[in-house]
Amino acid sequence: MRNLTLLIKPAAGLCNMRCRYCFYQATSAERENRIMTRQTADELIRKIKAYRPSRVSVLFQGGEPTLAGTDFYRYFTRRMKESVPAPVTYGLQTNGLLIDDAFAELFREQGFLVGLSLDGAKRTNDRYRRDGGGEGVLPRVLEAAALLRGHGVDFNILSVVDDENAREIEATWRFFKKHGFRFLQFIPCLDEGSGISLSPEGYERFLKQSFDLWYGDYLRGDYISVRHIDNYIGVLMGRPPENCAMGGVCGGYFVVEANGDLYPCDFYCRDDYRIGAVADAEPFAINNEHRAFIDQSRLIHDRCRGCRYYPLCRGGCRRDRINGLTENRYCGAYTRFFDYAIGRMERIAGFLGGTDPFAG
Repeated sequence: MRNLTLLIKPAAGLCNMRCRYCFYQATSAERENRIMTRQTADELIRKIKAYRPSRVSVLFQGGEPTLAGTDFYRYFTRRMKESVPAPVTYGLQTNGLLIDDAFAELFREQGFLVGLSLDGAKRTNDRYRRDGGGEGVLPRVLEAAALLRGHGVDFNILSVVDDENAREIEATWRFFKKHGFRFLQFIPCLDEGSGISLSPEGYERFLKQSFDLWYGDYLRGDYISVRHIDNYIGVLMGRPPENCAMGGVCGGYFVVEANGDLYPCDFYCRDDYRIGAVADAEPFAINNEHRAFIDQSRLIHDRCRGCRYYPLCRGGCRRDRINGLTENRYCGAYTRFFDYAIGRMERIAGFLGGTDPFAG
């Protein structure tokens, strides 16, 4: 299988919000942010076709990707259908402020999976997620969710966790359930100049408490999909991790900036990590710069590889690494969480017909 996964930033760093923890603001502020031109989109699609993939996965992100407008997406998806014979799946991560009937219908027609950014109820969401005028956005995000649901668009919730948000996870869980949000993804907040970060102690508390909430509902027959928990149980069932942060090695996709520049990861879209451009002869070949980035993610400490929980953790996301990328800053939090929850996860995996990667 020759799969190709692309994360495309059609609006570059342009955004209609000013989230305090946004890791991309500092990087994009140094650039000339413009909407991707049709010329660049055409060149990208030509190179996708030339790569001859057996399957293509495209995720549009930002900045705020809806700023590119519905015409961009209709053009892009039409040209892909005309040019690329392989199956193509689409996703888009959005703050939801520009979602209207036209966008929702487009997403339904093209089968987009939409990620909607929402940290929780008003106090939690307003803490860091405000628009350019400093106003909270919760009612508009809930309206976007209602539009997506009304048009039959599949969507999930992306929630950022710092120490403050971690302390409110029980209230956040109840809020998400109240609004019928049953597909959740939580990501730890790291300080990228924002002054906000999730501590190891906060992460441990979050992992344990959120698992207890998930497990209690699961036993009652009220299953809610939480991406990291689903991945852990999937690995216990003998499946490869779906989340790249749990794969242990980088290099699973290419980031395409609006100007056509290529980067190896959404968290590393800085000039010193640039790996090429769509104008290159073979932009999706692994060149020396890309290979060096991938190899650096393999620098896992022997102590880590010898850990009982290495099959579940695999060193975690490179972004979370310290000490020359050999150790994860959340190692202790993961270890204590797995000690706390592994028995219950193993029982569920066994019930679902899984295998035990720790056996032998």
